[in-house]
Amino acid sequence: MKIAIEIFSMIIGVTLACILFASIINSSNQDSRAKDYYNVVVNRIEDSNCNDQIINECVNDAKKNGYDLSVKDVTIYEDQPSKYITLTYYVDFAVFSLFGSGYEKQAMIEGYAR
Repeated sequence: MKIAIEIFSMIIGVTLACILFASIINSSNQDSRAKDYYNVVVNRIEDSNCNDQIINECVNDAKKNGYDLSVKDVTIYEDQPSKYITLTYYVDFAVFSLFGSGYEKQAMIEGYAR
């Protein structure tokens, strides 16, 4: 009987550890996807030489993908346009939803397109 209780408690512990690790991996994947999306947006804006139409397309596309993208003009010299780009997104921790309430944390990526 003692062995059965030990094995059962080990199975419960391993299951909880797997759920926790899966939640950590999921949040890391969300972060990674946001960073990749941010890099794509910065490259599009830089390749278009900070074209306003492309910037508006990127902002609308970000809303469709669940991100909040803000682009501010920080140009000093007219011949060298520069934009300050901020991507705001939410990281969801799925392990907390097992206990009745989800937990989201706001994250932000900031940088320049020149």
